[in-house]
Amino acid sequence: MNFIRKIFLVILLLLVSNSCVKRESKLATNSKLAAIDSLFHNIAVEKNNRHKVVYLKELKDKIDFLKYDTLVRKRYVDLALLYFQLNSLNSFKKTSEKIEKKATLSRDTLGIIQSKCFLATYYVTKFKNDSAYYYYSKAEKLSKNFKDKPFLGSILMNKAELLTYQKDFTGAETLATQALRIGSEKKDNSLVYNCYLILGKSLKGLNNDETALDYYLKALKKTDELKGDYQFLSLKAQMYNYIALLKLKQRDYNASIYFANQGLSLDDFKKSQPTIYCYLKNSLAYSQFKLGDNKSYSVFEETLNLGNDLKNFQIQLNSKYNLSEYYLFKKDTLKAMQYGTSVLALAHTNNVFEDELKALELLAKIDPTNGANYNQRYITLNDSLQNVERATRNKFARIEFETDEITNQKNLAEAEKDKISAQRWMILGFSLFFIVSLLLLYVSRLQRSKSRELQYLQKQQKASEEIYRLMLDQQQKIEEGKQIEKRRISKELHDGIMGKLTAIRLNLFVLGKKTDPETITRCLEHVAEIQNIEKEIRKISHDLNQNLFTDVSDFTLMVNNLVDNIKEHSEIRFKIVADEKIDWNKINSLVKMQVYRILQEALQNIEKYAQAKNVVISILEKEEKLSVTITDDGIGFEVNSAKNGIGHKNMRERAAEINGEFTISSIVGKGTKINLIIPT
Repeated sequence: MNFIRKIFLVILLLLVSNSCVKRESKLATNSKLAAIDSLFHNIAVEKNNRHKVVYLKELKDKIDFLKYDTLVRKRYVDLALLYFQLNSLNSFKKTSEKIEKKATLSRDTLGIIQSKCFLATYYVTKFKNDSAYYYYSKAEKLSKNFKDKPFLGSILMNKAELLTYQKDFTGAETLATQALRIGSEKKDNSLVYNCYLILGKSLKGLNNDETALDYYLKALKKTDELKGDYQFLSLKAQMYNYIALLKLKQRDYNASIYFANQGLSLDDFKKSQPTIYCYLKNSLAYSQFKLGDNKSYSVFEETLNLGNDLKNFQIQLNSKYNLSEYYLFKKDTLKAMQYGTSVLALAHTNNVFEDELKALELLAKIDPTNGANYNQRYITLNDSLQNVERATRNKFARIEFETDEITNQKNLAEAEKDKISAQRWMILGFSLFFIVSLLLLYVSRLQRSKSRELQYLQKQQKASEEIYRLMLDQQQKIEEGKQIEKRRISKELHDGIMGKLTAIRLNLFVLGKKTDPETITRCLEHVAEIQNIEKEIRKISHDLNQNLFTDVSDFTLMVNNLVDNIKEHSEIRFKIVADEKIDWNKINSLVKMQVYRILQEALQNIEKYAQAKNVVISILEKEEKLSVTITDDGIGFEVNSAKNGIGHKNMRERAAEINGEFTISSIVGKGTKINLIIPT
């Protein structure tokens, strides 16, 4: 129902922006902000939309000129709301993206949350529910990490609403219940109203009609606490229509008539809200038709004409369907067929698949001769919709999982950053203590030397200066050694341990799809590989100079094992061309280690980014030189833009450590070639 969806979005924006649209009680002292607020006032009182557009252009330019802070963010939010109210959805989206960008640069978490909620709203209006769900999930994670959990209730409520569109009524019920708890604690009547409404729709979808009715009635009662809302009558009428539709489903036509009349009695909706009027009148007339009222067709024709004037295809669908069913009852199959086929075409054009199914079912009754064809089309469409709904629910689940994973990784990175920072401060503290101690020692000795014989003064001074120089030289050598060791450990962790852990994680991910004994057995082997990683970490920790490759006798086998690990979770086809005449026992262990790490990093980059289908690894010995080539048919990349990446930097440094020549060539769209030549 489009008018209900519109009401829902407006309430959403009011909920999300409720802490930022309240104007300061005092006049802004800043003249630029005062001028901006004056423009906001002019737009509010201006009735001509063309004039509003002119004001909006000036308003946008003035806000863009200001340096971003919380006060400017509030103006941006108000600007976005104005664009939304004027149905300038592209401008609404651009402003929301601008808020997100500026808030991110300023580390304004509240602004980031608001911008993501606005972007989700934009995608709801475009019926791109998966994108909307993604932005709500991102906003939810940020809100939960924020002190006061801002907007969390409305975010959960809107995620629940999206799940009802995908018929995931159980998931919607869970999220709506969480949002209801927050709304009740904060005494947020609008949020509570919407949660009751979503719970009613979810339970109706689960065929728990009596409990659904309870929540609809709670929502109806809650509207009495929303009398200050300018949409008060619309919200109340909306609930009467939902209850009337529920009673229609239960075939309690008298009750449906009662509730529809209650909604119509609230206002002259035909003038003030013709969309609401049409929905209520259709519910009323259809119930009367089911009770044998032969005049109901005139109401269907009235609402159809209004729907045509409003260009509201949902009203057109409802009215035409009712007319088709009415004429079928009157055995006027010609008119019934005319309206039925019109419903089918209109529903198909606008992707209203539920109405398309209803139309096919009705046409099968109107035209029994072609009933089998309509029934087959019904079955095909219904199966397709179920598959799409299932796929979308799975996609929503993946969005939740990936958002959680990104959050966890971010938390780990922050923890690691704090740890490194603490270590740096500790090193700095010890260094300062050491230097101060040396200075104190030097001063002490210098003072003592003054009391000695004058003839020893020059000799003592030279000795002290020499000691001081040697100490500084020694300290410099210690620091250089630390830096070299830190870089080596960094490369070992990045290229070795992280690569293996990534491979193990990807190999274990198959357990989410397969749990047969063979898969479990294969995955247990990867679990055992963790012990090897533990061994490697222990070796790095206790014996930094020990070479991990001293016991390797067959280097080609190691390369094959590396490729086999990737094949278990990738569809890339590998080809290894290795010179069997190479005597790996005669090749230095350091060379083998660095070549292996370079191969590991290169293959990991191909798997992550290249989108390659085929990879060729060539290991040959030519003229006392070892030649290693890795070629893929992936998407390629700009070499200059990627050469400063940590992976490429590590590969170049490893090649340099073994006096190797390392080159990368790549053409966008045609693939990449890595070449390494090492003297043997």
